[in-house]
Amino acid sequence: MEGFVLLGLLLLGWIIIGPILGIVALNKANRLAREIEVTRAQLFLLRRYVDGEPLEDPAPPTPPTAPTNTAPVWTAPVETSVPVTRPQTETPPPSTTPPPEPETPPRPVFSEAAKPVPPRTPDPKPSRDWERLIAANWMVWAGGLALALGGLFLVRAAIDAGYFGPLQRTIAAAFLGGGLIASAFRAATLETVIKAENAVRYVPQVIAGAGLVALYGSAIAAGLIYQFVSPLTAFVCIAGISALGVGLSMRFGPMLAAPSLIGAYAAPLLTGAEGGSVLSVLPYFAIVTAGGLALVRLSGWRWLTWLLVAGAGFWGLVAAASDEVVTPIAIGAYATSLAVMGLFFGGKDAKRDLVLPKNAIDPTYIVAGFSSSQLAAHMFWILAGGLIFVTGLSSGAGPVDAGSLALISGLGLFVAWQRPGYALIAPLAGALTLICLSLWAIAQPPLVWACLASALSFGLAGTVSMRRQTLRTPMALSGALVPPAALFIAFWREGGLEPHFGWGLAALFTALLASSVLEQLRREDPEFKQYPGAAASYALGALLSLALAPFLVFGGFWLGSSMAIVALGIAVIYQRFELSVLRFGAMAATALAVGLLVRPGMIDPGSVSEVPIWNSMTLGFGIAIAALFVGSRLFADRQQERQAFEAGALILVFVLIALTIWHIAGEGSLNGPFAGMGEASAYAIAYIGMAASFAWRLSNKAWLFRLAEYVAAAIGVGAILVALSDVGRGPVGTMPVVNLLTVAFAMPAILLAAYGAGLRRVARPQEGLLASCGAMFIGFLWISFETARGFGGPNMQVFYGDFGWAYSPAWIGYAVGLLLWGTYRQRRSPRYASLAILLVALAKVFLIDMAALEGAARAGSFIGLGASLIAIALFYQRFVFNTPPAGASERSSTEV
Repeated sequence: MEGFVLLGLLLLGWIIIGPILGIVALNKANRLAREIEVTRAQLFLLRRYVDGEPLEDPAPPTPPTAPTNTAPVWTAPVETSVPVTRPQTETPPPSTTPPPEPETPPRPVFSEAAKPVPPRTPDPKPSRDWERLIAANWMVWAGGLALALGGLFLVRAAIDAGYFGPLQRTIAAAFLGGGLIASAFRAATLETVIKAENAVRYVPQVIAGAGLVALYGSAIAAGLIYQFVSPLTAFVCIAGISALGVGLSMRFGPMLAAPSLIGAYAAPLLTGAEGGSVLSVLPYFAIVTAGGLALVRLSGWRWLTWLLVAGAGFWGLVAAASDEVVTPIAIGAYATSLAVMGLFFGGKDAKRDLVLPKNAIDPTYIVAGFSSSQLAAHMFWILAGGLIFVTGLSSGAGPVDAGSLALISGLGLFVAWQRPGYALIAPLAGALTLICLSLWAIAQPPLVWACLASALSFGLAGTVSMRRQTLRTPMALSGALVPPAALFIAFWREGGLEPHFGWGLAALFTALLASSVLEQLRREDPEFKQYPGAAASYALGALLSLALAPFLVFGGFWLGSSMAIVALGIAVIYQRFELSVLRFGAMAATALAVGLLVRPGMIDPGSVSEVPIWNSMTLGFGIAIAALFVGSRLFADRQQERQAFEAGALILVFVLIALTIWHIAGEGSLNGPFAGMGEASAYAIAYIGMAASFAWRLSNKAWLFRLAEYVAAAIGVGAILVALSDVGRGPVGTMPVVNLLTVAFAMPAILLAAYGAGLRRVARPQEGLLASCGAMFIGFLWISFETARGFGGPNMQVFYGDFGWAYSPAWIGYAVGLLLWGTYRQRRSPRYASLAILLVALAKVFLIDMAALEGAARAGSFIGLGASLIAIALFYQRFVFNTPPAGASERSSTEV
């Protein structure tokens, strides 16, 4: 047990003395580096003076002239001072007059021709004064560590000899600590220490630090190890030693402050008490934090504020995790006290206005504009708000949590109103309130009233206090954006507001208030040059409220349409106020609108009428698509924003087409099953037609439309494959051509052919060839399926039976049609496809039909095939193989 005690004391001494040694060593290294740089600069100037060079950089040299003799050349020194302006009445001396004699004799500068300069040898590096470094610096720190360890080893030796029992050891450690601290006071009066310029001047701090280690060890042994005193007495002793250390730091230096504050925050862990309530010691931690801030204010050691924030925050989080009944009350009081102390601490510096650059998006510029006390005040306020949020999140957010939130938010608004340096606390208070309302488990009636109270208080307080602010944007953000956000949270939370016309009127009233404030700002500053951020905030708040109004009235997916209108509104505002935040806000609103409209379950199937196309779904998507399209036109000179709007509009068009087809195929319902070939054919026609329109009109404008074109074509081809898998599973119609097969295959084939023509039109021949081949293949399938339907019946249960011979004339007819088309358009791909189909038909006649047919049918089949082949050969010879007219050869060589 005693071995562990000794090890613990050694570890405690190293933890306290080690950081001190590191800090002092770092300061010493920095000072030595500065001294070395100054010495090097001085040596450089001295060497230039010895060599006869000017001490400052001369003007650009003129081309040298050949020396007339080898005599030394004397030159006047180069003037580097500010020239003196002569009076206007003074007559300048003639050019032949020699310059006035300088007060100091000039330095001789010998030309290279007269005196060659020998090559310089690098100067030897100055040797370090190892004796001074070791004797006056390292020995001080080593001596302090040896002093602390020697005392511990002496105690250990006495223990081994049986001279000291536990009580005697504890008392001896206390006396040792007191003696070392007294020695530190005596050492501080020594003339050698006072006049020292090296680590000797830190001797009093080292001795006092060793004394504090001994005192901490005595208190820990008395309470935690041997239980000579009660935990409360040990706690008081450790706290007293920490207070003594803080006082000693004011006398000897800052190296004693940090260990003392750490000991003060760690005191409850070193008393030996078994558990207990953390809430009971929260006042103690508040007192420690207040004392630490007072120490920082008196001493100017700003770096200690980070330690105070960490210590106070740690114990606050530990207390917030407690499940005691009084936790919300205790945490609320503790958090409020921290916020008040931090704001009071930075209140003096907060009288100055914040200076925030325009169009800056990097958050580090805000921190750079703060003083250390302002930054500490913001950190303490954020810490207080975080503790209240965590407490409400874990305890269920009762009335006490709501009151604490209202108190801390009201305090933030008040100090932002009274101190311009605290202006950013206003939007922070609004963000904290909205986060708590969004995530706390509050019952719905209180939640609704809390949202309304937050909207009213932030709207009025932010707008009224904005009038006296030099920097109006932070207050404008809280006054303009919190009200619509609070209304949205009330509706968004599960089981919240039901759509009602009254809530829509509330949103419209909020928009009216924001618009009135914006109008007043316009009267003060017609072009919004003085307060552009405040104007943009209220304009955005008005648009959010207007967009929220239909959502509060109608509900459902109207929120996505409203957000698209918000994006358009932001684009309109940007045309007048070119602020970077508006561009990012427009893109964010676009992304949110698209996300809300395409999310799963965004449409209640029962809310859409059975009337196709003319229903609320089409209207909501149409409004959003139109808003985003118009917004893209407004951002015509901003490529990134324009493409974001266009992408959002295209995505919504894709989704709307799919939903409309789904609605029609389900006979007015979005809950119906898959309608098979008919539904798949609708998807194919719609998306392949979209791809063709992009190819003909838009594909050369931007990569975005090229991507949309590819996606649409892929969806259309996928739909054709789905329709192909459904062939033979149901009736397709009794009439030739006018049936489901034509819709599922012939029409997509025609659109694919048009898509290929559009691709060739914009100089994309390879992609056009691929689309054309796909169109001809799908047309081949349609001819085959029509043949099977005509002979096998509308259900197409049999694809090849007694009517198998009928495929041959159908394929030959299709091949002839492709040949005629290819010859007319002078394109090779239809002709090649025609030859391929003819070869397939020829192989079928010779390999299949010859064995299956008999008599006149077999003869007629071969006669027809032979006549067709001869006629095609003659056609090729007459119209294809002849020399084309002038100008046509070039076209036929380029057309595929």
